[in-house]
Amino acid sequence: MRALPRPPIAVLHPYWTLWEHTAGPTFRSDRMALARGVAASLADAWDPVAVEEVASIEDGRRVGAALAARGVDAVLVLQTMAVPSAYALGVTDALPGVPVVIWALHEQGLVGGDFDHGGITTQGATVGAPMLTNMLARTRRPFEMVLGRRSDPVTVERVREALRVATVASGIRRARLGRIGPKVEGYLHVDVPDAELHAGTGITAVTVDPEEVVDAYRSVGAGPLAALDAEVRAGWTFEEELESGESLERSLRVALALDAVVERHGLDGGAFNCHLPQFRFGETIGIAPCWGLGRLTTAGKPFTCTGDILTAVAMLTTKRLGAAALYHEIEAIDYATGEVVIANSGEHDLAWLEPGVRPRMRRNGWFCGKDAHCGVCAVLEPPVGPASLVGFTPHPDARGGFRYVVARGELTARRFSETGTANGAFRFRDGTVEEAWARWAASGVNHHSSATPGDLSGPVSAVARLLGIEAVIV
Repeated sequence: MRALPRPPIAVLHPYWTLWEHTAGPTFRSDRMALARGVAASLADAWDPVAVEEVASIEDGRRVGAALAARGVDAVLVLQTMAVPSAYALGVTDALPGVPVVIWALHEQGLVGGDFDHGGITTQGATVGAPMLTNMLARTRRPFEMVLGRRSDPVTVERVREALRVATVASGIRRARLGRIGPKVEGYLHVDVPDAELHAGTGITAVTVDPEEVVDAYRSVGAGPLAALDAEVRAGWTFEEELESGESLERSLRVALALDAVVERHGLDGGAFNCHLPQFRFGETIGIAPCWGLGRLTTAGKPFTCTGDILTAVAMLTTKRLGAAALYHEIEAIDYATGEVVIANSGEHDLAWLEPGVRPRMRRNGWFCGKDAHCGVCAVLEPPVGPASLVGFTPHPDARGGFRYVVARGELTARRFSETGTANGAFRFRDGTVEEAWARWAASGVNHHSSATPGDLSGPVSAVARLLGIEAVIV
């Protein structure tokens, strides 16, 4: 899979000439030099395609039109002085849906007894920022706000995190999620109409005929198949003999077929249903391609099974935030310890794997003996430490009609390797397991979610704000 390019961003410095006479003859040029310096410091992770001064309503309209034509994933506004809000609004109004990050920026933040009119002008971030945020709030335009000094590493990191989340939100808004096969019959709880999903999040659902995967399976060449076979044998531990049967070959071949289909349609992930004649119940493929779905998820294109388009959104979000996206269920509860069992039907994400440990592979016991053929799946466990479960669902009471649901907790040292899949033990952070799980279910999540090491409650909440939807922390 191709790596994602650096997200394009614009850096704006609103400027007002009214009080510039108090600040010295180089003040205006110094401010643009500051803006260019900030942009250069961000170029390692983002592509600053524009660094613009906005010194009038006309400037705002001109810059907004240019950026709308070019396309950016986020706008960083450097608010260092008092400026009429209409200047920057001319830009943001031309870019509906593009996340806005405001840095109320001070260069030094030192105030002495000689503080004068010039100081009020040059250190006016706390005057200028509310001029803009007032109007953004009044028009329900989401934004992220950071206050701090240019020289403070903590502030700089907060700005970078706000931009990271902003560009993740932009990527989600324009994401393309494939529907390969319909949802499992009767699984109303994993689905939402495509038009509603697009209206609420910007995500486009793309229907892919399952026969296309079958055709791609037939077209897989011997060379790519041999290369993937060698890659797997070098990087994975086989828990049982796989060479003699069809398990491994079928799983590798369908993984390559899925790669081709995902690439052809420009998909960012999606929802799969293997319980169809083209997959499990057909002779050509004849297996549940769980390992191939896990390979796509590991590569940053997360896929669910059973046609669960909602959990595909949750997985895309955690994956884009740089974490794992393990498709899973809460299988059981140990009331004595407060732990719940995390496992699934064979999907995986190698980002779930404890660092330094080799992933293991075995036949997928959920289907062996029942199906005519048997695919393989991953067996792996996570590191001990903070963790999150992230769900996604429509909800009639939620802002924008949708909500993320995040459960904070920890992954413990317990292992359930006999589940035969990716597995682990999660303990809710907030309250007893009876209380926390009841809040989790009452929030509206379905029985699947995305599990990941790390506390993602803050980043997911920020993504939700920027998408104009809701986040609930349980």
